[in-house]
Amino acid sequence: MVVTLVVQGFTLAPVVRRSGIALEPAHTAREEAEARSHLAHAGLARLDELAELEVVPEVVLDRLRRGLTARLDDARDRLAEHNGTDGAATESADRVYHQLRRDLIAVETAELQRLYDAHAISDTTRRRLQRALDLEEARLADA
Repeated sequence: MVVTLVVQGFTLAPVVRRSGIALEPAHTAREEAEARSHLAHAGLARLDELAELEVVPEVVLDRLRRGLTARLDDARDRLAEHNGTDGAATESADRVYHQLRRDLIAVETAELQRLYDAHAISDTTRRRLQRALDLEEARLADA
């Protein structure tokens, strides 16, 4: 019985890899980056449609377009990283960006607390803004 468990345990991983059930992490990351790129392109196309209809204020369209363009740039960087083109530089820049943004979030959190302590903002405002900062920090951890 022990021999059966040991032999099956050692052969399970290669069998799963060959079957295609489990994907390599690099494949999954590349697939996600490609999907993010497609999503951003679809969003930008919809914004172009809305711009032609002139039903949304231009300032709102610009803000949404900047966000989608940033997502598209991020997806392109991730694809370049997984395709081996300038991957080390992109990865290093991403690390620096994430660390710097975390530092800035800490500064913003301290300023938010200072404003609350000085009674310049309500608890409701403090909680809403802190939640936004917490969510951004969580997104950085996922990236």
